[in-house]
Amino acid sequence: MKHHIVRYSCVFLFGLVLELNAAGTDHLVEQLESVSEAETKIYQLKTSQGRGMDCLKVFQMMGSAHDGIYYGLYHRLEKGVFHVRLAKSNDLQIWHDLIVLDEHASQPTIYVGDDGRLLVAYEKDAPNSCWIRLRSYGDITYFEEGKFSREYDIQRSLAPTAEGTPSFESVTMGQGGVDDSEIRLRFHYFKNVRVDQLAFGTLKGFKSWKSESSDKINQALIANGWQGNLGDRDRFNWNDQAFYLQETQGKRGDWSSWRINLCDAHGMPIRTLQFQTDRQSTSFANPNATWVMDAMHQRQLVVTLFLPSEGNHSTEAGTLLYVVRP
Repeated sequence: MKHHIVRYSCVFLFGLVLELNAAGTDHLVEQLESVSEAETKIYQLKTSQGRGMDCLKVFQMMGSAHDGIYYGLYHRLEKGVFHVRLAKSNDLQIWHDLIVLDEHASQPTIYVGDDGRLLVAYEKDAPNSCWIRLRSYGDITYFEEGKFSREYDIQRSLAPTAEGTPSFESVTMGQGGVDDSEIRLRFHYFKNVRVDQLAFGTLKGFKSWKSESSDKINQALIANGWQGNLGDRDRFNWNDQAFYLQETQGKRGDWSSWRINLCDAHGMPIRTLQFQTDRQSTSFANPNATWVMDAMHQRQLVVTLFLPSEGNHSTEAGTLLYVVRP
């Protein structure tokens, strides 16, 4: 009898944990979807110089001295050439351009180390091809000046023409810095020169790269009806659980069919998010989510999305930034 009681107690506790996790996920979904009710939201975000901030990734340096000071990596197309740029803000609404970090470059993302070191990954392009480039910066001062200490171009291994749109999965840094590091990335590759599929890879010592297709995730997303490109994604935590925001396309070539899926810590789909914007836009891509501390030392999740002109209201198309409170 005692063993039965223990077993039933374990089953009950396991069921309770599942219910609590489901409730937490439901709350997260509600917070993410309620764009129109966000206390801070900006459609068609631009810098003070009037530049659109496409595919913006907001980040912040660690430590209370940096509370309320925000940086943003984004790309912009100028005269047919993509540029990765760095901007800075004190309120998430007014952004000032600092520097162009690279040309023929797009889709930037960043990792901020505990020691202040920064790693940047982005898509580098040349005629009829693109690949992933990584750069290492000693600290934020060097970063603002565009002075990187190391650079590594990842050779394509899964697709003949295009691999890109990276995101950091994890970074382990030894005493030797990047020469003693293990950097895990997720990205997409242009499968059969037809459609983007998801993949992951590991860079060891800033010199040895291995990658493979994320077949289980690709198959799960395709089974859910996403027949177009499987592209950009970003990892974040909510109540000590890891999640991904993952962009998916319903039909290849149809920009109005871009949607964002909430995925679990492995990247497997949970549900498609139904964002409620002020003008009922329906197409969303290039998600990013980052925890920051505001000037009042309060945590907030900064979410950015790119709204294509197709499927969206003309006053909302462009970069959307909004804040989610825990």
